[in-house]
Amino acid sequence: MSISSYEFLSIIQAKESTDTAPGSGSFDYASVLEQVRSSIAANHAQELSAALDDAEAAKALKSLIMKYTTECMAGKDYNRESLVERIYEDMAGLGILTKYLYDPTVEEININDYRTIEIIRPDHTEYLCEEEAFTSPAAELDIVKRMVRMGGMLLDAQTPRVDSFIGNGTRISAVSPPITPPEQGVIVSIRKQNKNRITRQQLIESGTATADMLDFLTACLCYGVSIGTAGGTGSGKSTLMAYLLNSYITNNEDNNNRIYIIEDSRELNLLDYDDIHDRPARVLYTLTKPEPNPVTMFDLIVSSLRFHPALIVPAEVRDGAAYQAAIAGQTGHTILTSFHADGASDAYNRLVALCNMAGTTLPADRILKMCISAWPIMVFQKQLKDNSRRITEIFEVTGTFEGGVVGNYLFRFITDGTERDDNGHITRIVGHHEKLDEISDKLFRRMLENGAPKELLKRLFPGTAKLVIPAKTAKASATRKKTSDSVGLESPETSAKPRTRAASKPKATPKEPIETPDNKETGEEVS
Repeated sequence: MSISSYEFLSIIQAKESTDTAPGSGSFDYASVLEQVRSSIAANHAQELSAALDDAEAAKALKSLIMKYTTECMAGKDYNRESLVERIYEDMAGLGILTKYLYDPTVEEININDYRTIEIIRPDHTEYLCEEEAFTSPAAELDIVKRMVRMGGMLLDAQTPRVDSFIGNGTRISAVSPPITPPEQGVIVSIRKQNKNRITRQQLIESGTATADMLDFLTACLCYGVSIGTAGGTGSGKSTLMAYLLNSYITNNEDNNNRIYIIEDSRELNLLDYDDIHDRPARVLYTLTKPEPNPVTMFDLIVSSLRFHPALIVPAEVRDGAAYQAAIAGQTGHTILTSFHADGASDAYNRLVALCNMAGTTLPADRILKMCISAWPIMVFQKQLKDNSRRITEIFEVTGTFEGGVVGNYLFRFITDGTERDDNGHITRIVGHHEKLDEISDKLFRRMLENGAPKELLKRLFPGTAKLVIPAKTAKASATRKKTSDSVGLESPETSAKPRTRAASKPKATPKEPIETPDNKETGEEVS
């Protein structure tokens, strides 16, 4: 273990902590901490500076802590090893949060106030309260400031609201006084990304998606069809995106398969090398930059077009960057992005609202058509009551109707029931995924023209295949096989079932697909 320059800075600053060690009884922990920290900052700054980011730094610091602790605690009864470890964590580490930040089973840490901490794991939530949490608002603020500094940000009275990161893949958002009550302390949300690469089998076995759903989404990216992923916080959007991008790296045989990533902090954990094709993964990572001299996601999407990418990934759009992403999606680039929305078809209204934040003067219906053209496929994900994550909808948009969108729900998660414990709490959501409809003829032909294997599309969407693949092909195959039963294709007369038409309106969007009567069918297809 080594200490970083941010941790070293926290030692030199020798911040005051007014806490008293729980259970210490015979001594004032705050006083001991302050004496040890001040002595090290005053007498060993140069020595520690030379050891920054070196594995020996932690060992050297602990030796110094032990030396000065022994001097401070002369004649007192205490657990030396435990006290040295706690002082070390409070000086160079992240205090009581350290073990949870490095625990791979922890997904999220929420600090509601200095006395209440939530530790969220996949299957349950733990609570640290009162003496197990921070001992004072000042002690909490000291640790939170240290975490925020790791991402190059400051938390103080002038900037009491901060979004930062702790290393790769861990985001932190903090709100401090004066916009929180001083007696309550800081409110913090820490989101950890799984650093282990999720596999196809894990997604299938966990019930997140079926094999056909994953094959279809991977094929979309590999053959030029953009995807939007919508859902709430913690619904699994980043995990799905990482899987799809790694699948794109290993399944895309094009000479140009360059991926341009745009993130606020590094979260996507992608392959460095494509072993299947024996070549480096062609991934360009970029990060936005806050004030001063900010570089926004909007700016980086504009820049991305100059780097000849095949796939542009604005990892999460929250503002007018969606407008620039929609423009990029209409220039021959494939786009994979995520954002917050409440349903697959509803997501297009959300995209329109985000695009309007760019200050465009285009009318809403024109922006909606841009978004439909840019993202033909929309995925909706959800974290269910049992904490499981599911792709609940995959939707293909085909046009507009009365100010909303129409299209086909291709796959959907169907809830069959729930299992509860003796206290009535939901322990398991019972359900299954169903394939509801076929992709449109237009999308089928587009994927064929972009090189998608005919056999893959026929397996996934046999109904549309019967319409799109020429009848003469089936007739010729039947002649060669001497029997029509062995062909697997039917004439256009025995075509796919009718499309499921789903409508989404800006103000009152139904949760279920709306059947549009044939005598009212005025859907406008978007080219």
